Order: sequence, then C-alpha cells, then structure tokens
Amino acid sequence: MNAPEILTPRLQLCEPTARHIAQLPAVLNDPEIAANTLTIPHPYTRDDAIAAIKRFATTHADDTGFVRFIERRDDGTLVGSIGFAFHDDGARGELGYAIGRQWWGAGYATEAAGAMVTYGFLSLGFERITAHAMLRNPASSRVLQKLEFESLGVVCGACRKNDEDIDADGYILTREQWQERSREQA
Repeated sequence: MNAPEILTPRLQLCEPTARHIAQLPAVLNDPEIAANTLTIPHPYTRDDAIAAIKRFATTHADDTGFVRFIERRDDGTLVGSIGFAFHDDGARGELGYAIGRQWWGAGYATEAAGAMVTYGFLSLGFERITAHAMLRNPASSRVLQKLEFESLGVVCGACRKNDEDIDADGYILTREQWQERSREQA
C-alpha cells in the first residue's frame, strides 16, 4: 500500500524506507520502549532496523497493516513510529505507536495518533479502531484517553511478548463515536 504522507501541524507521518535505517536504533534502542511494545527488542540494532523496514514493506504489500514513521516537520528528525495491524474482517485496525524517550511529554504521540485515527476512518474505511496499553505504561493510556477512546478495562493476557501473557488496558473508538466527537469539535 503506497499512500501520501500524513501531515499534522508539527509532524509528518511518512512511509518507512531505507533512509530511516541509520536513525532507528538511536530512537528505539531503549529498554523501556522495548518493555512497553510488542515488537521492539532491546538492544535495538541496525539489523533490527533493516528487518523492520522489510517487515513493514511486507505488511503493506500483503495488506495486513499500515505503518508510518513519525518525523518532525521542521527538521525531519525521526521521533517514532505508528501504525495499524488490520484485522481479518477489514473493518477494524489495532493502533500501536512508539516514541523515542527524548520526545516523551511533547505531545507527539497524541498528535500522530489523532492523525492516524482520522486516516483509519476516512481512508482505510475502518468501522472501529482498537488499542491496548500495557498496564506498566500509563502514558500510552493517557494518549488514548485524550483521543476519547472508550475504555474496555483491563484485558487479561491482551498482549503476548517473549512467551509471556501481558495484561493491558483495552480501548476502542468506533466510527460513529469519532464522527460525533468530530461534529462536536467543529
């Protein structure tokens, strides 16, 4: 799937390409990022970056997901990644994101996730978007709450990493809820 960049006031969400390989380890090589995401290892090496770019290309080609890298518009600095895993029914996507530690608290996750939610409903045709935030990562839950996702409560064993079931806060946002909130904010 080839799509245009998604722009926000401060960010551009762009297609992952080989030009990002050198920057990815500097952004994602953090034990706390690895602990709070399902697919990011620690240490995160150049080889991991190469494998990620290939995996994202396959995901796009197979139409099983949609991934973008998050860059600052003012200087092109890579700050993280964001994407959807598509569910079999095609009407639902699971949102996930990771922001490099030095940019935590700057609102980039909320800004990027808001743009992806809009893209998911308007361009990908989702009827609902789900997300999980590991219990040990309350900042991720706050991002989803700011975007007015509905809490489903704790989902036992919602995530699996390193052969371990991990409890997470579950969230959902339907197209109908999103449209209603969009009308209220207009």
